[in-house]
Amino acid sequence: MARTKKFFKIKLPFLKLKINQRSFFTILGFLLIGFSLLLLLSYLQQGSILITINAKLADGFGTVSLFVPILLLLLGTHFFNSKKLKIIRPHITLGLLLLFIGVLGLTHSGSYGNVVFDNLKQDFSLFGALIILFTTIVVGGIVFLNTSIDAFLVFIAGIVKSFIEGLKKQSDLFSKRQSKSESDNEYIQDKRRPVTVPTHALPNSQGELTIRPLSKTQSQWVFPPLSLLSDIEQTEADRGDVKKNSEIIERTLDSFGIRARVVEVNKGPTVTQYALEIVMGTKLSKITALSNDLALAIAASTGQVRIEAPIPGRSLVGIEIPNKKGEIVALKRMLGEDIMTKSNNPLLVPLGLDVSGTPQVVDIGRMPHVLIAGTTGAGKSVILNAWICSFLFRTKPSDLRLILVDPKRVELGLYNGIPHLMTEVIVDPEKIISALKWTVGEMENRYKQFAKMSARNIEGYNQITGVEKYPYIIFIIDELADLMMFSARDAEELITRIAQMARATGIHLILATQRPSVDVITGLMKANIPSRIAFNVASMIDSRVVLDTPGAEKLLGKGDMLFLPPDQAKPRRIQSPFLSEKDAAAVVTFIKQNVPAVHYTEEVVNQDVALKGSGGRTVGSGNENHDALFNQAIDVISSFGKASSSLLQRKLSIGYARAAKLLDQLEEEGFVSGAEGSKPREVLRRQSAIDDGAEPEAMGDI
Repeated sequence: MARTKKFFKIKLPFLKLKINQRSFFTILGFLLIGFSLLLLLSYLQQGSILITINAKLADGFGTVSLFVPILLLLLGTHFFNSKKLKIIRPHITLGLLLLFIGVLGLTHSGSYGNVVFDNLKQDFSLFGALIILFTTIVVGGIVFLNTSIDAFLVFIAGIVKSFIEGLKKQSDLFSKRQSKSESDNEYIQDKRRPVTVPTHALPNSQGELTIRPLSKTQSQWVFPPLSLLSDIEQTEADRGDVKKNSEIIERTLDSFGIRARVVEVNKGPTVTQYALEIVMGTKLSKITALSNDLALAIAASTGQVRIEAPIPGRSLVGIEIPNKKGEIVALKRMLGEDIMTKSNNPLLVPLGLDVSGTPQVVDIGRMPHVLIAGTTGAGKSVILNAWICSFLFRTKPSDLRLILVDPKRVELGLYNGIPHLMTEVIVDPEKIISALKWTVGEMENRYKQFAKMSARNIEGYNQITGVEKYPYIIFIIDELADLMMFSARDAEELITRIAQMARATGIHLILATQRPSVDVITGLMKANIPSRIAFNVASMIDSRVVLDTPGAEKLLGKGDMLFLPPDQAKPRRIQSPFLSEKDAAAVVTFIKQNVPAVHYTEEVVNQDVALKGSGGRTVGSGNENHDALFNQAIDVISSFGKASSSLLQRKLSIGYARAAKLLDQLEEEGFVSGAEGSKPREVLRRQSAIDDGAEPEAMGDI
């Protein structure tokens, strides 16, 4: 009997089509296979439509989304009705489908996985849902393998046994390497030094722990113990709901057409960094422009979010969200870290913890000079005190000497009387210039000695036997703006000369200011001081002055800082160590009690100083080139506290040209600052200060 063929009829107003049933199923099979191949191709993240499809697939099925195109591919092959294709087995497709449903619900993958699990949980309870899903997975595995339950269990047991044996081999290999490393370390410690070094974080005990001496020579010097520093109760930072924040970030970026997902969360003491993986072809400028939108969506505690695009050394974008409650990084904790205790470098100082909670330190010898800036209360003086105490814990006076400058007279005065100082803490502006001049002379003298002994730097010179070893000299100025107002030209010239040449002689500058403007931090000084530290500043302009890039205006204060090393183009965010005034005083008291007498180098502050205008006191008011109204102009700007051509025109009844010329002469002699657009110039010195022979009065709030 002849077999009748079945047909599908398609009737349209413009088309009448009659298709064989077998041809129809073949076409349907090819369509399913083609669609499944497109789904597989979407995982390459190429093509806008495929990228969108892949995103929907990932949202719906999560981590098991790869099962979908494979199932569609197998399903499409069943429409061919060919016995020659051995892979077309119904049990394979059905088993894989059951495995897919079970794993989807058990792992809550994507929105569909949550729907499956939640519905089963609501109808059968939590344990009932787990039993159903686990049974589905087992049945799916048996159907997929087309075997009996005992053979299936033997198969699973073999997989588990192989996995355990692999873990054992890795564990044995790791143990051998660790034991070898420990034996090597013991040999090195026995050969090199008899001193026990703490290799773990500092315990909360009452025992006396002392930082290892850096000098190899025997001495009567007693190093301060770390127990002098008080224990700060460490409470974990409150980061909020990290998972929820990740979802908010992804949804917010998606609403602006940016496909990204959080692949890593770095938990720092001050901020939590969410590392994003973005789709290829996305412009970073689109992400960085959304900082305010992200801060709004996530309800940031400070109202600001910093975006690091990209994270240095990684193809990720960092979204830094402030913690609701920060974590204090104690100096005692930093000095007890392995990275500090295992180093013999006398110039190594702690920076703090980065956004991932990793301890960060820096070698001042490699900086070799550093500029620190930030607003009042941001943490400049705290990090200076932390570094000074770090030197006191780790070095002897014969290894390192300090020159401390404190024009504000309130921050560094407690260090008077310790033997590490070259001279008492300097507060007088003229003595500061003298100290800078002495430092230049010391630098030149050291270079002459190096040349005689054919040494390239201080390390090479100090290794020569029979010579008097030179100590490192750290010159610290706590407020640079006060010095620049007194004598900008002299200060800039001397600081620049030291910054250019002093590295090899072991002389290093640490300059701090709370007014990071171009008239304080000049271009010449910036060019010779490559290392910068920026705490919270008032504006983006101030951030650009310090770091040459914005970002410092979004810092949180209280030690939150950006550190720009000389060998990197982008700054790193770090929480600096905290040291209380009480702890600093305890360290100083301990040193004073163990030192019978201190002898300072008085010539440091007794150099002949001839100031050169631009902030200096000696002004050529009798200069033939000065305008006849020059002295009257000084009186006008001194009485009004500001300087502009319109003010001089009104008060002296002169024209614009003459008033502008007077302003230029006042600027040359250091009475007024440089022009800043249409703003009135700042008065740097008053006439009364010069007439009385007193210190020039600084204008404005520093």
